[in-house]
Amino acid sequence: MTEILDRVYDDSRGTTLRYDTFAPSGERARLPAVVSIHGGGWVSGDRVDHHDIGKFFASNGFVAFCPQYRLAPLHPCPAAVEDLHRFMRYIRRHADELGIDPVRLGVLGNSAGGHLALSVSTRDECEDGVPSRANACVDICGLADLTDPKSRHPQISWDFIHQFMGKPYEGNEADWVYASPLSHVDGDCCPMLIFHGALDDIVWPDQSERLHNALQKAGVPSEFIILPNDGHNFSLESFQFILDKSLEFFQNALKR
Repeated sequence: MTEILDRVYDDSRGTTLRYDTFAPSGERARLPAVVSIHGGGWVSGDRVDHHDIGKFFASNGFVAFCPQYRLAPLHPCPAAVEDLHRFMRYIRRHADELGIDPVRLGVLGNSAGGHLALSVSTRDECEDGVPSRANACVDICGLADLTDPKSRHPQISWDFIHQFMGKPYEGNEADWVYASPLSHVDGDCCPMLIFHGALDDIVWPDQSERLHNALQKAGVPSEFIILPNDGHNFSLESFQFILDKSLEFFQNALKR
């Protein structure tokens, strides 16, 4: 396995943003890729948190990327969303150098990272002909709908959302709609695999259920798996199950 750490993908917004790469060793044709996005309530966490996930996919024939993104409250929304769209365009522009197939690009994220994975899977912020939308998405207990925050989220989740948004919902509804992947679901969305713990008291499971239903209504391939004995954090056995199912999903969704 080849590891390349601390490469810069953007320094145009006053913050130098870096990413780490894990790839199978040896000469190869262009490979499918997975972008693995860390969680942390948009206010904490680090790309190194997903290194083991990146290594898992690299050991199974994918090029894996773990990107940094700007964190709230210093950098409220849309900073993190913009960063991930920018990263998706960056790796497509550099596909030859990175050894990836730009039309076989998956994303995976957990919690806040799941929200960001959904953000680059439900919207395409194309720039100079380079799309930012993923070709397949694994969402692990991510928030899909940030609107109407007082009724749709437990207090602990609302605290993170408030820091992420950096502005009240009232009077800024359009910004909250922009930040809500559920609001952008249409027939152009990529196939999705969605996981949620039934006992999750930080991001309620109905977030994933409503997303899955909206995707199905739009005609987008979607599978929703609820893990009955897990909360927002998963047991080792459950997380290995998630990784194995995600690998199978990406192998099918990103095949030539």
